[in-house]
Amino acid sequence: MAKLLKVLVVLLLILSAVALAIEIVLTQQREELKGRNTLLTRGALHVSKTLEVIPADTNVDLAMRELPRLQLNDEMFKHFYQVGADGKKIVVNGKSKTDGEGTLDSVLKEISVRADLQFIRLNDTRGNLESTRVTLSETSNTLVSTIAELNQTKDKLKETENNLAQARQDIAQKAEQIADLTAKNEGLTADVERKKEEIAKLGDKLSDMEGKIEATKRYIEKLQKDLDACLRGPSDDQSPGLKGQVVVVNTNWNFVVIDVLPDVQLVPMTELRVQREDKLVGKVRVSEVLRDRHFAFGEILSDWQQLPVAKGDNVFY
Repeated sequence: MAKLLKVLVVLLLILSAVALAIEIVLTQQREELKGRNTLLTRGALHVSKTLEVIPADTNVDLAMRELPRLQLNDEMFKHFYQVGADGKKIVVNGKSKTDGEGTLDSVLKEISVRADLQFIRLNDTRGNLESTRVTLSETSNTLVSTIAELNQTKDKLKETENNLAQARQDIAQKAEQIADLTAKNEGLTADVERKKEEIAKLGDKLSDMEGKIEATKRYIEKLQKDLDACLRGPSDDQSPGLKGQVVVVNTNWNFVVIDVLPDVQLVPMTELRVQREDKLVGKVRVSEVLRDRHFAFGEILSDWQQLPVAKGDNVFY
């Protein structure tokens, strides 16, 4: 009997040592899991502060620096199981429910959904920025080309004016020579006639040069107007009347696509009225014109908006 007791005592001591070792290991693992949970919670809270909360049916200026952010706190990460109004876990089919409102699963899903939406908006913004960059680059190249052509034309005009001045000097010299020859000897009539012919030819050349100068000046004026239009924006002499009809409306990005009438010439930065029958809907500003397709893109001016712009609305200047 005594031997049996000794064996039991030794067995209990061994089991106690094993239990103590297991307790130490479990305590370390519990502390590690607790630390991981704390770090994950802090990380999720930090990430949530960078996520924007923009309702899908609301027009928001994405250029704003301060947009509503996702608001979370530590308490939202503490409930792994869904708890009812009585403070007890909700059990479904014999298992405690781990999803639904108020659970850690719902908070993580909210963060995931907001992150996906923000990623989509970021990609859309990247696309628009690239399109704007290409348009700006094309406009810049056109402006540089126009300036270069204008400078070349000015150089040609200066050269033509110099030739004209020289021709006038030649005419004056020939006229003086004719006067001297006439005064000295009437017998030099043949020479005078020859000089007159030269004068006539020089006169024709002078007239031709003057015509070229006038044409060049008109061309320079046209180039200057084109350059001013590029630098200034919309033309001030736009004729009033119907310009087209709205065919596409994008309220999220606040722009419209206008079907421009075939005989209408629009330029960027022109502000147009939008009407529905006899009612003023608002105004749009032309941002880009596709002349070969008779389409124009316009920005909706919110300060003038009386009614939501819709497909089929007429556009006037």
